[in-house]
Amino acid sequence: MSRAALLLCVAFTASASGADWRTTLKPKTAGDFAPLRALKANYSFGWTALTAGHVEVEFTRKGAVCQLKATGASSGAARVLWRLDAEALSNARAATLLPVRLVQTEQYSDEKRTTTVSFGPEGVSRTRVREPKDKDSGKTKRFKFAPAHDLHSALLFIRSQRLRQGDVVRLVVYPSSEAYLAEIEVVGREKITVAGKEWPAIKLALRLKRITKELEIESHKKFKSGAGWLSDDADRLLLKIETEVMVGKVWMELQQAAFLAPGR
Repeated sequence: MSRAALLLCVAFTASASGADWRTTLKPKTAGDFAPLRALKANYSFGWTALTAGHVEVEFTRKGAVCQLKATGASSGAARVLWRLDAEALSNARAATLLPVRLVQTEQYSDEKRTTTVSFGPEGVSRTRVREPKDKDSGKTKRFKFAPAHDLHSALLFIRSQRLRQGDVVRLVVYPSSEAYLAEIEVVGREKITVAGKEWPAIKLALRLKRITKELEIESHKKFKSGAGWLSDDADRLLLKIETEVMVGKVWMELQQAAFLAPGR
């Protein structure tokens, strides 16, 4: 998935800090809300009023594994300045909604990056290969903490919870290269219009702090605030995300969604 989409999806910030942050993670296990149905969906993303690109996702469940395929690209005027084509494949365990493996490819005008992130009981390992190669290409970076989520499993885990007014979900997210302490708070219910229709929606406050290799908490210098909306129905689809970052307002919004036949 593109950097812009990743920036949007990881715009979660934590109010907890200090050495005790690990004791604040909650809940410890996935909730019992109905699993997400197999679907294909299209999202657009951009800055302020400028649409900068699109992301197409396909979510399926194959036995004990939930799988998300995502394909994204910059578009329009933004592509002239920032050429990007990206793909990502993420697998998570259906029973626990914890991630197994993420493989992400980014093709820029002058560089290709392939990032592989593996999640296990001891923590996270990440390997990035660059073409053309640099001195760090192919090296493995480790984050010694578990459990940690990628973006796919984090969304599944969050939507599985009861999500009543005032509820807070706090978890560790490792999107592709760094770890973050993420806090998601249910701040209300409202109606929003996306994809040409009005939806009842759950509004979430999104907060984020960086976790260092030494497991210390640091402020996220590029992120100011954020909000996300899930459909308030049996599917809890991701409808929209808005964040305020250093470059201004960054957003991602659903354009179309279609559920697949059972068994997909």
